[in-house]
Amino acid sequence: MEQVGAREHVQYAGLGWRFAAIAVDTVVLFFLLVVIFSVLAAAGALDLKDPAFSGGLDLQRTAPVWLYAITYGLIFVYYTLFEALTAASVGKLAFHMRVTMDDGARPSGTAVVIRNLIRLPEVLFWYIPAGISCLANSKNKRLGDLAARTVVVRRSVAATGLTASGPLHSRPAGTPLPPAPRYGQAPAAPGVAVAAPASLPAYPPPSPAAPAASEALAGLKNAALAVRGAHLNYLRFSEVELAKDAVESAAQPGDQPSEAPEPEYSPEYAAAWYTLADAVIAMQQAHAAAIAAATREGTTLQALGADQPDLTYLYRELEPYFTAGSDDQVHDAYMSVARGETTG
Repeated sequence: MEQVGAREHVQYAGLGWRFAAIAVDTVVLFFLLVVIFSVLAAAGALDLKDPAFSGGLDLQRTAPVWLYAITYGLIFVYYTLFEALTAASVGKLAFHMRVTMDDGARPSGTAVVIRNLIRLPEVLFWYIPAGISCLANSKNKRLGDLAARTVVVRRSVAATGLTASGPLHSRPAGTPLPPAPRYGQAPAAPGVAVAAPASLPAYPPPSPAAPAASEALAGLKNAALAVRGAHLNYLRFSEVELAKDAVESAAQPGDQPSEAPEPEYSPEYAAAWYTLADAVIAMQQAHAAAIAAATREGTTLQALGADQPDLTYLYRELEPYFTAGSDDQVHDAYMSVARGETTG
């Protein structure tokens, strides 16, 4: 893990930030249109003396259909392509914003297409319906977000003296990653038997300026969403590894040797495990900070989050992760959540 000198805070992107991103994207789209029209004119496929370009349009004359088709087609392709590849358009990237699903996962292809199809009528009405929709809900969702079940979040960076935490067991810089666990296994180094569970590192001392209860609760929600995303990512890579094992086993005729060679794990699979382990530590720290903040304000965490059913659902779904104190216990928690053996 690289050392960092800043800590990121994730929040729903406000109306001002979203319109700032739209302004940047509009400039980009304008230049793309200029390039497209210039290329078409050079190829002889477009007459720039057409009234649509020469300023001859008046209230009694409408723009030709092909001009609308090119403009709105470019808008749809631009946003869809960028959000499918990077989860953000150029404007969103400029202001540290990105699109996610409601559960914090990367937006699916279907969701990206839906939200940008609905963008087209929003553009036609100068984003006024989108602005009203953003003001009407707590997550600042425009109409496309509501239909696609997506949300736009913004990462703000606050300077700290902290470094990125390691996984549940310490990893000196430059040490290769050991393989991640398979179903029913705990992490182990290649060729080495599974060791005893490692202990969680102690929570870092509280910062001099303790966060307010609302800020601590928002931090807990973001940390829980990160764990859920990491859990789903690790589940996906686990299924890939199981499928690979099944193919390899079917390709080996005859009886299997009594001592099978140590399986090789993909780097992505190992990275997915460490991402999950790091996310669990961050969530447990955020949970402790939220409890402390609620206590300082003379209330409880349950009472503080009573009006946030999404946080309650996340807590119930991820409950085993909150008490995991070692690599083995994190893997057991992963199995419980994957099997749906939680109170959620």
